[in-house]
Amino acid sequence: MPLKGKTVFITGGTGGIGRPLVDMLKRAGASVEIYDRSKDGDLFENIDRTCERLKQNSPDILINMAGFNDFNYCEDHNYEALINVNMLTPMRLTQAVLPAMRKRNSGQIVNIGSMTALIPLPHVSGYVAAKAGLKGFNDALRRELSGTGISVTHVVPRAVKTAMNSGARAEINKRTNVHHDDPEKVAAIIMRAILSKKAECRIGWPERFFAFLNANFPFIIDQGLQKNCKIGEEILKEYSTQTQ
Repeated sequence: MPLKGKTVFITGGTGGIGRPLVDMLKRAGASVEIYDRSKDGDLFENIDRTCERLKQNSPDILINMAGFNDFNYCEDHNYEALINVNMLTPMRLTQAVLPAMRKRNSGQIVNIGSMTALIPLPHVSGYVAAKAGLKGFNDALRRELSGTGISVTHVVPRAVKTAMNSGARAEINKRTNVHHDDPEKVAAIIMRAILSKKAECRIGWPERFFAFLNANFPFIIDQGLQKNCKIGEEILKEYSTQTQ
């Protein structure tokens, strides 16, 4: 088996997608270490210590899955927290494992992105910016490591039935008819991307088509999301009233 005896370090391994993915990795013979926020504390607050540990004991595969979203007005986002967790943490962890991977001339870095980075949605500007930055980092790193024996994989899910998509976020998805994938299905797709060392895996149709439109004809997406923006405004007002 390709993963038999391989070591894996994963963040977000206790979440909705992480749990089934960890089970699949273990069944494939990998030895998996999970950064568990409930036991190990806030990941970004412990980033220096975690990076030092990974430098001393670099895994064969690093999976950057930990993240969080916020559905809110631009001026109310905590941009520092969103960027630290969703973008800077994967970048720092990657820096930590690379020296040993380069020395071995083997390894794999897996970054879990978001379709919102390719189809930027209103009211999630901080998350979009962080995930778009992560994609840029992923692409640049993949090209930098070409020919080294180290593969870089970017997985781009659409909405998933997890705790992240709850509250106001769940409401906007419901009212705009967003399709949600089951966590187990997404985990299986990530697993296949790891095994095949796929450069990028975008999940969902018609989201992949919308991403193409956004890249080439953004005005079409601008027009299409006007209704979503109005619905988002209504939901934010409703939730603001409930919390007053």
